[in-house]
Amino acid sequence: MKRVVLGFGLGLSLAAAGSLVLPQGVQHWREVAAAEDPAVLADLRLAGVLNAARIDAEIDAALAARDTELAESFVALAAERGLPVSAERRQKLQALKDGAIIQAVSDFGQGFLAGDRESGAAFAGALVGDVTGYGDLRDLAVEGRKWLGGEGADGAVLAIAAAGLAISAATWVSLGGSLPARNGLSAVKAASKAKILSPALTANLTRTAVDAIDRPALNASLTAASRLDLAAARVAAGGIVKPAAMARFAALGQDAGAVYTRTGSRGLRQVLAVAEDAGDIGKAAKLGAAKGTTTRAILKVLGRGALVLGALSLSAVGWMLALIGYAIALAMLAQRFGWWLGRRLWPRRRAVSPAM
Repeated sequence: MKRVVLGFGLGLSLAAAGSLVLPQGVQHWREVAAAEDPAVLADLRLAGVLNAARIDAEIDAALAARDTELAESFVALAAERGLPVSAERRQKLQALKDGAIIQAVSDFGQGFLAGDRESGAAFAGALVGDVTGYGDLRDLAVEGRKWLGGEGADGAVLAIAAAGLAISAATWVSLGGSLPARNGLSAVKAASKAKILSPALTANLTRTAVDAIDRPALNASLTAASRLDLAAARVAAGGIVKPAAMARFAALGQDAGAVYTRTGSRGLRQVLAVAEDAGDIGKAAKLGAAKGTTTRAILKVLGRGALVLGALSLSAVGWMLALIGYAIALAMLAQRFGWWLGRRLWPRRRAVSPAM
């Protein structure tokens, strides 16, 4: 009888412990399993942090910043999650969108002339400048002279401008086939000039640029540009970035272009502000392909946690170990219960002593 009571008590204790251990432990194990799938990882992590109050606060902040794309992204995420958005907030968003057309014309011109890419229209203007070669030649001349003179040039901007010129030429030859990569590199260059790349990504691109730049080709391109021989400058610029590095910059541009297509210029800036290397940008492209218009809202809520699992905290490791311990304890209890039940249902027959 004592064993029955003891077993019953252990069962109740395990049930109580399971209510604490199972939710946390299973959540962390699922996140580990989804480490290479940013869409699934984001869904798992959103479940614990997103609610109606957070949606309202984020929409209000986006409207105050006049970021209609981000506000729309949170509206879409709210619909996906079954969370309400008030009619008042929807009306404010629509009014802000209606008043943005005139400003867009001015932004386009500013983007073309100065390379400003703060808004979507300004980015479009800057992109026209880069695709025609004007923007990249301008940046190549400014940063290239600094580089050759040892004046502390922005190596990332220099390398991206040179790679952009080569990709622009390929874009014209392929009738736009390389445009996504061209778009992406243009945005990365703008973010580098604006100093909004994450410190880790800035350091990563700078290291790549140091190894990528061919000084004789850079000098030849700048000499041609000083003679206003733009055709020769472009040809020489095609050799500034060494072939191996050129492939990496092209892949970076392709992934960044995919993110831009899904999330716009501001969405790409969100990614570049948290990405630590080109691999993170590739994961952001996968997230954008899976999540569409909700991508910006997800990035705003989770940051880099939407892209990578990251190092597990001591708390997470503790919960996972607790889950393993719980599973072992449950298996041992089930084993003991099985033995006890077996002895009750199929008792051993007493051995019969042989007749004397």
